[in-house]
Amino acid sequence: MTARETAEIVIGYVALVLWSFQLLPQAWKNFRSGSAVGLSVLMMALWAIWTPFFGGYAIYSDLAVPLLVQPNLFGFFATICFVQCIYYGTKSNREKRGPARAIYALLLLAVCLAVLGGLETGLYFATKKASESSWPNVTFALGVLPTILIVLGFVPMYYEIFKTSIVDGLSEPFLIMDTLGGILSVLALGLRPPPFDWLNAGSYAAVAILDLGILALIRWYKWTGKAKPVNSETPAMSTSQLESAFRSTESSPV
Repeated sequence: MTARETAEIVIGYVALVLWSFQLLPQAWKNFRSGSAVGLSVLMMALWAIWTPFFGGYAIYSDLAVPLLVQPNLFGFFATICFVQCIYYGTKSNREKRGPARAIYALLLLAVCLAVLGGLETGLYFATKKASESSWPNVTFALGVLPTILIVLGFVPMYYEIFKTSIVDGLSEPFLIMDTLGGILSVLALGLRPPPFDWLNAGSYAAVAILDLGILALIRWYKWTGKAKPVNSETPAMSTSQLESAFRSTESSPV
């Protein structure tokens, strides 16, 4: 094994830790506070959906093992945060929490993970088939789509920050770990034999840049005194809308 290959693996594993477990601080913050106010449920949903698209293309691209494990762990924790947003919901729903609602949340988590796992497998074979059939446009589209999804995932978060001026619901350690993980992942890709994998690097670079943007907004709102405290009675619009959609499927309140 060459020094370059060793460096790729080492950096890849460091990126694996940072970019796979960076949502743990956010999930823990949600759990400790008993609230997901300030966290965009749409962002978590889009990040979870991103996982099979990126994971399938990453397997097809034969990336280093840590870069293959990374998106799946990231998607797992993103799905947990998504379910937390649904579970905690609004103040009135928190008052109704009980065993039935907890079971509902666990079932939702299991279904989401099963669907994402099946989708990733299908997308890997779809990408492989497109490549073997000499459909470069299809292969390219499947490589670009993950970057589009990860970027779209940030849009609701930026929107809610500007709309509500609430930044206390976001975990800064999560954002810092996310940024560092993205940067190191790009470096790991750069150590692979040429040509450089621009399609896979797109997701990592986009995350690092957009996370830095959110960190800058958090600092700016706090330094200028414009940050508003989290008000559990007024959740973000996207959270309440999606929560209402899920509640409508329940036969009776719990």
